[in-house]
Amino acid sequence: MKYHSKLPKIKKGMRAEQFAVLFLINKGYFVFKNLYGVGPADLIAINEKGAVQIYDVKSESYRKTWKPGTRICRKLTQEQKKLKMKFIFVDREGGCRIAGN
Repeated sequence: MKYHSKLPKIKKGMRAEQFAVLFLINKGYFVFKNLYGVGPADLIAINEKGAVQIYDVKSESYRKTWKPGTRICRKLTQEQKKLKMKFIFVDREGGCRIAGN
């Protein structure tokens, strides 16, 4: 799927979340989405053994001014750390990587 750099922020986030869902499904997880868009988590994934992981999905963002082209670093909030959440970062091409505690 071709990346559109001019997408509004909300659509960029929606796109990233869909790629993250597909990424987790392809890894064998059952995936549950946050229906209301409020709260610390975007997705909950459960594997076939019942292990649960909670994710916040982020589109990889790059600086335009200070150190142009460098990736913007994201950190889990205290609440997210308490919940042992992880990030799923989605790049411009839809590739996903997991990071966090």
